[in-house]
Amino acid sequence: MRHTPPAGAALALAAVKALVLLVVIAMAFGFIGGDVEGDDTAGRQGPAPQLQAGSAVSQAIRAHDCSVAGFDREVEPRSALVRRQGKVRQVSFDDGWAVFTGDRPGELIALCLDDY
Repeated sequence: MRHTPPAGAALALAAVKALVLLVVIAMAFGFIGGDVEGDDTAGRQGPAPQLQAGSAVSQAIRAHDCSVAGFDREVEPRSALVRRQGKVRQVSFDDGWAVFTGDRPGELIALCLDDY
């Protein structure tokens, strides 16, 4: 038997998911976030480093089934990609959320379907 959460909890979860999606989209288009220090593609001409084919971020996005634009409402991310000290790392969704809220250092790059 499947447990259905209270309406308030379901609404709060939907609001959090929508907020995370908006932030990821804003980051993907460069509206927030930003420095590319420590990225091996910094200084090259072309698209933003996190979106260049072959970059560490692009490889991690493919390897962990991630999206910088988020997922459908029914899909729950299981992990996240963050940049800390110039390195891209896969972390738990909770750790990614803490980075997003500023409780932990780093930059949220993408949400992933792959388990951490």
